[in-house]
Amino acid sequence: MINIYSPVEIDLVRQSGQITANALKVVLPRVAPGISTLELDNLIEKTITDAGAKPSFKMEKGYSWTTCMCVNDCVVHAVPTKYKLQEGDRLGIDLGSFYKGFHSDASWTVLVGEKYDPAVKKFLGVGEKTLALAIKQCIPGNHIGHISKTIQNNVETAGYSCVKQLVGHGVGKMLHEDPEVPCFLRGKIENTPEIKVGMVLAVEVIYNMGKSEVVYQGDDGWTIVTRDGSVSGLFEHTVAITQKGPEILTK
Repeated sequence: MINIYSPVEIDLVRQSGQITANALKVVLPRVAPGISTLELDNLIEKTITDAGAKPSFKMEKGYSWTTCMCVNDCVVHAVPTKYKLQEGDRLGIDLGSFYKGFHSDASWTVLVGEKYDPAVKKFLGVGEKTLALAIKQCIPGNHIGHISKTIQNNVETAGYSCVKQLVGHGVGKMLHEDPEVPCFLRGKIENTPEIKVGMVLAVEVIYNMGKSEVVYQGDDGWTIVTRDGSVSGLFEHTVAITQKGPEILTK
């Protein structure tokens, strides 16, 4: 079932989203060689809890961290560790906040330090641009397939691949709600859910420099990496559908 939220409820998601956005704003300048992903996780947790919210990810069964910290070939769900970031690493930070009964969800991907592969910088630029274009499709009367097609077209035209085993999603009272928002078009656009006022979507661009296939790594039951070892990227915002069009709640 796809939830349709009232303006009052969307305002609560907006408040949650601003806490999530602020946590990203606080932590991104701290991303540098020598700092561990666990230290960054702890900083984000403190920022969220100081704002009177709870880390959404800690509310997921079996997950004990505030964020997912994805380095290089990691796609999603990587557990923060004592690993210290190195010059040229690619780091994706995924987080969410739960505030007054509502979740928000966001991700951003950055390069570590000043010495990095220009090809990876170009790759990340495509993901950031693609997210912006995908969000523009979040208008009443469109379909989820319009979002999916936009992501797929922009990623594949640039020479990269969309991850097909993972999807964006609805978000609100639960962290993961209907509808699924894939990064590629499944079937005909008109057969995908219609986008309506009051929907709240976590729009995600999940893509790889190499092939699309992903696998679990290690035995933590969470970390998913690219099968071919290529660099991955993740950009995500929580977006409300309004009469005037999309509103980014985690901007």
